[in-house]
Amino acid sequence: MDQNRLYERILGLSQPWYVSSVELNEASGEITVEVDLIDGILLLCPKCGKSCPRYDHRPRKWRHLDTCQFQTLIRSDVPRINCPEHGALTIQVPWAEDSSRYTQLFEGSVIGWLQETSIRAVSRRLGLSWSAIDGIMARAVKRGLKRRGTLDATRLAVDETSFRKGHDYVTIVSNQHGRVLAVEEGKSSSSLAQYYKSLSPAQRVKVESISMDMSPAFQKATLEYIPDAKRKIAFDHFHIAQSLLEALNVTRKSELLQVDQSLRKHAHQTRYHWMRNRHTLDIQQKSQLDALVCQLSDTALVWYFKEKARDIWKGNRVRGATTAWREWIGLAKASAIKPLQVTAGHIEKNLWGILNAMRLQASNALAEAINSKIRILRVKAHGYRNKERFKRAILFHFGGLSLEPTH
Repeated sequence: MDQNRLYERILGLSQPWYVSSVELNEASGEITVEVDLIDGILLLCPKCGKSCPRYDHRPRKWRHLDTCQFQTLIRSDVPRINCPEHGALTIQVPWAEDSSRYTQLFEGSVIGWLQETSIRAVSRRLGLSWSAIDGIMARAVKRGLKRRGTLDATRLAVDETSFRKGHDYVTIVSNQHGRVLAVEEGKSSSSLAQYYKSLSPAQRVKVESISMDMSPAFQKATLEYIPDAKRKIAFDHFHIAQSLLEALNVTRKSELLQVDQSLRKHAHQTRYHWMRNRHTLDIQQKSQLDALVCQLSDTALVWYFKEKARDIWKGNRVRGATTAWREWIGLAKASAIKPLQVTAGHIEKNLWGILNAMRLQASNALAEAINSKIRILRVKAHGYRNKERFKRAILFHFGGLSLEPTH
């Protein structure tokens, strides 16, 4: 097999395409593969499929996978046809997509690298600019979204993540399988509404639960677009626990200023013990907390309410939970501890969504896991200056899309 036939096999060419020459330039470290078309044949219009004569041609180059240590380029004079209906159009070459300067095999290799490592590493390893890599990612995500079809949207989770420091966010909608279904601009009511508008009326009816934080904006959009939303909105346990931990920390820091100076360092060293589940504390840690109960009495009380809330969430059926939560709220409000009273009022206001979460067994756990991975992705990329690239990267890595180009 000669070198021309070898590259025809590598590129998957068939008539009327053929390799006319292969040129090695050792000085530049490049191999140029010339691909031509058989003369005198009619070509198909890319829009209507009719056989048409050639009109003219334009020279183009594409980067291909390296041959040993040499960068390999494909060069061809790509014809334009003269269609009676659609005019002069460039025909589609079989080794690359329309707008790409890279072969499908090369793009497939880049996509594989991007799934394994950072953009910076791929840029350095393959000698590609970040804009070139973004173009490959954009085509991959576009292909993936076109192929994806209808995904399961019966149990949704909504969360927001920051694009960069400050108040610049995107809203992420995912399903119970951990797939990102949509990434929308901002974290307002209209942000989530954009996703709901993309669903058909039948799909909106089939939604069984929407797990979210207690954001009024997310609630507003859901109540507007999802039928019977009041029974489907679920406030995740994570956000309840987070509110209680914040109340605990505020109380502990306030009390820490009032304890004896000799105990202050020891009390500070136990700050993480208060945040933990009591069942995970070892004997020494329990003893340390017990020794501080008298000095940090308010902190100990808030810690007790935190643990009691955990028990209600984990141990009660919904009917029993309603009574248990109301008793918890009443006792918390009766305390003289301001942060705990505020949290109790917040829980009382949103109790309907908390009870929905318990009844529907809805959780934001997968959404929070995705959010953590997105933060790692942002760090690895050293941040994103362009929000569209950030949104695209989220769909690329967490959308569960079929990204490979068809060869």
